[in-house]
Amino acid sequence: MKINERWEELKEESNANIQSEEGILKRQTRSIQTEGHFGDIKENESFRRFNYRSKEKVYKEFMLYAIGRNILKYHRFLHGEIKKYEGKKAQEAA
Repeated sequence: MKINERWEELKEESNANIQSEEGILKRQTRSIQTEGHFGDIKENESFRRFNYRSKEKVYKEFMLYAIGRNILKYHRFLHGEIKKYEGKKAQEAA
């Protein structure tokens, strides 16, 4: 058996990044982002099924949907309906 020293170094560096204050804030933000988007797509946009069945066609359909959703989000941002996300402030994070 052999211990990979480089792997151990990378593992320690990764753990330090995760446990840092910045890492904790990023994890808090990321933990809610994806679930919120999929929930919004399902409930508010009534997107429940794909029209196609093959893996390639489903991928293309979802990418087109995501592009359209991002264009709509950008449009709302330009017209002031959405404000730029600045992240949590130090007081809110504690």
